[in-house]
Amino acid sequence: MFSIGLTLINPQFVKSMMVQWSPWFLGLFVLGIPHGALDHRVGLELPSKHSTTPACAAGPGFYAAYLGAAGLVLAAWFAWPIAALLGFLVIAAIHFGQGDLYWSRQFGLAAEAGSFGYRTSLLLTRALLPIVLPFLAFPGELSGPAEHMVNGLFHHGSISIHPEAIGVGMYSLAAIVGLQIFWACWLTRSGEIATRQAAALDIFETLILVGMFWIVPPVLALGVYFNAWHSLRHLARLLLTTKSTRELVESGKWPAALRNLYKNTLPMTFGAMLMMVIVACLVGRFQVSVVNLGLLALVGLSMLTLPHVMVVTWMDERQGIWSPLPDRDQ
Repeated sequence: MFSIGLTLINPQFVKSMMVQWSPWFLGLFVLGIPHGALDHRVGLELPSKHSTTPACAAGPGFYAAYLGAAGLVLAAWFAWPIAALLGFLVIAAIHFGQGDLYWSRQFGLAAEAGSFGYRTSLLLTRALLPIVLPFLAFPGELSGPAEHMVNGLFHHGSISIHPEAIGVGMYSLAAIVGLQIFWACWLTRSGEIATRQAAALDIFETLILVGMFWIVPPVLALGVYFNAWHSLRHLARLLLTTKSTRELVESGKWPAALRNLYKNTLPMTFGAMLMMVIVACLVGRFQVSVVNLGLLALVGLSMLTLPHVMVVTWMDERQGIWSPLPDRDQ
């Protein structure tokens, strides 16, 4: 909401490239990368919905699959950069929807009266808003950086958005958002206060995201969303996943839990930073600028996104995110 207010109050200020990329440079190593830096530990720490026994520790097979997926993404950037970009956007969209569905399953309507259909509608809405709406609302401001990623950094391909596609996309997205809001309202027909409050939360969050990605310049909006919304929520999920932090949270010792969490994320965070430096070296000659450094960081982030989504999908299955609500699913 702060980014929306800042844009409305001082639109010229937020047009600065330094301002737009600042959430990425400030938040990526504090929230963005750490939110996936415990992927190797969740198998050992995460109990199942139906069992308190963790699955297993990450072994050589896990690391081979994780690094192999990241390597495939990097190879795709050099061989088929347009396909790599589109794949990154699709996978990121799915992951954003995953994150918000988990949140609704804990605190929103999916925890009270959310049917399988509503959960699907919520996932689709929250997946498309951060990825599709910025391209529709600011086609010129995002198509330029997107083309620079595939052509300026990897010297291949060009990207353009057909004007007619913008209109079709807007109507389609409005229908999807409208369906999720209508569905949330429909599920409140039981009149239960808890259900109405949960529905109001889901609807309010959807409208906040619509406003942010409709009004705020896309690079700034995505930076704020990825770090302060998506990554922060997943870190909160991890606080309740690892045994040591979960026990501290249950004891009300939040500062100690956060310290413990970040201590555990440091090795993989530094590893990810090293990987991004290697990617920059592999890309080779490029003019050092705020935009180029930001785009290179996104390439590095895309390498981590695919294996991270695989882990989170397993977490969702383990925690029963798609399982029916006992005696209440509709």
